[in-house]
Amino acid sequence: MTVHQESPLPRFCSLVLLPAVDPTRLTARWCFGLNLDPNRARHPSTRWNCQTHLMRVGMFPIAYQPPCSMKILNLFILSTFLPLIILLPACKDSAAPEHGHDPHDEPRMAQITAWSDRYEVFAEHSPPIAGKITRFATHITDLRTGQPRGEGTVRFVRRQGEISIDHIQAAPLQPGIYVPGFVFPQPGDWTLTLSIPSDGADAEVDLGTIKVYPDSATADRSPSPAHTEGVSFTKEQQWRIGVRTEQVAKRGMVQRIKTAGRVRAKPGFATTIIAPVSGQILAAPGRSFPEPGQAVEAGQLLGLLKPGFSEGAARVAEADAEFAIARAAFEAAETSGRRVRALVESGAKSPRELQESELALESAKARYAAAENLLKTFRQTGGKTSGNAPLIMEIHAPIAGVLNQMTAGPGDVVSAQQQMFSILNPSTVWIEAAVPESIATGLKNPQDAFIESASSAGSIIPVTGQGRGRLVYMGLEVDAATRTVPILYETANPESALRVGQHLTMFIGSASEENTLAVPDVAILEEEGHWIVFVQTTGELFAKRIIKPGIRDMGFVQVLEGLQAGDRVVVRGAYAIRLSSISGAIPAHGHTD
Repeated sequence: MTVHQESPLPRFCSLVLLPAVDPTRLTARWCFGLNLDPNRARHPSTRWNCQTHLMRVGMFPIAYQPPCSMKILNLFILSTFLPLIILLPACKDSAAPEHGHDPHDEPRMAQITAWSDRYEVFAEHSPPIAGKITRFATHITDLRTGQPRGEGTVRFVRRQGEISIDHIQAAPLQPGIYVPGFVFPQPGDWTLTLSIPSDGADAEVDLGTIKVYPDSATADRSPSPAHTEGVSFTKEQQWRIGVRTEQVAKRGMVQRIKTAGRVRAKPGFATTIIAPVSGQILAAPGRSFPEPGQAVEAGQLLGLLKPGFSEGAARVAEADAEFAIARAAFEAAETSGRRVRALVESGAKSPRELQESELALESAKARYAAAENLLKTFRQTGGKTSGNAPLIMEIHAPIAGVLNQMTAGPGDVVSAQQQMFSILNPSTVWIEAAVPESIATGLKNPQDAFIESASSAGSIIPVTGQGRGRLVYMGLEVDAATRTVPILYETANPESALRVGQHLTMFIGSASEENTLAVPDVAILEEEGHWIVFVQTTGELFAKRIIKPGIRDMGFVQVLEGLQAGDRVVVRGAYAIRLSSISGAIPAHGHTD
């Protein structure tokens, strides 16, 4: 995007031109030393009046800082540069022409503002005249940082038809300001492009079309553009505070409510292993005892439990008895079943009696299998079970995961029902939130959710979408005590960033817009009951716009009225520009260090 603007130059009084003065460093206090009206000396057009005449007499810009004391300055000028003094015609206010001069005949300064994805370029120049040197005061700003380009070569390319002329500017005159001087060989429309080396490639910035005049008289008669209103804020002021702008664009927006959330373990992904009987914990032969934080597999042997003798003997006796009873019942049911089946085939028994016999057989078979499994739980070192032998029970991991807690180690004695290990699989977790009942009824898209943890404020993590997670459940009841409705989400946690029990801030989607204008929320200010933003119209001019905001979404605000796509809004430094707009003062416009 390229913006061209011209500024008329008012007359001023008793200007003294000195050789080797840097045109970009003419400040208000320098103009004071040249007997200028202080208010007009701070105006951009007055600054360029000074600069234009310096450029026209062919002064070569170098760094020069004028003295502060007025008396010292005057003595310095008179004693050192008296032979070089050039007095220009003096006049009063530009609005009241004298000596037959028309203010419309004064030379004008053109302004160009252009943006690329990486840079903003703001250039000022006098009307180019064919065959004469024209200097372009070019200000280059890095849009990512809001800071001037401090060093490096840039290339200007002028084109007209088949003609293409390059101009290499080796370095900035001062940070951010390049002042090339080049000649357009013939009048007409020329295109101007600026090439800026950046990150191993050249960033091309189109500076638009430059109209070149055949002579000074034609340039002076060229029409002036309409005056543009806005808040003047110089490049030096912008660079000092790092003003940044961004283009207004369309995006998907979702209105989200903010509420508290808590991480829970997903059922089946966490378990606690307790001692079935009192006894002593032992390490498995040939294996190291596991440690907290160690990954375990489902069924992995964690250790052994040696029950106390009396309790172990009692348990074995009970298991033996239960197994014997179950086996006898199973064998009897099996024999009875065969007999009934034979009688049914001969007609001596009814089919109903056969069904009853088969049901009894299945029940006996189930009791027998349970008793057998219980007996297998108690293992003797030699592989045989007897009431007098020491018992060893194996402790296995019921699920895969990470050994989260261990309350006892090898040699420790535990009591019955005491916790020995806890295992947690953190790869998937649940997040539970409580939504006020007044908001719950308006949730239209609760599947869309994000979280923000206290330890990573400003870092928003999506919970759902793109295979991350899903909405598990939204409560059907309102909690009588808190007047909230529970919402439960499941989300992947591959790097274990979320910890069970952790408290979070949740953003749950409600209303949504698919494609709407939006700006960063930091661009919006409140002024006298209105929401406003500042739009950059040219390099040093900003327009205040009253907007109508809509829904808010993760640092962005929907704009219903007041902006258009492509507008450049200030996202850093807006408050300073607002202060400048309400102060009524014209900011100092000297290009200084």
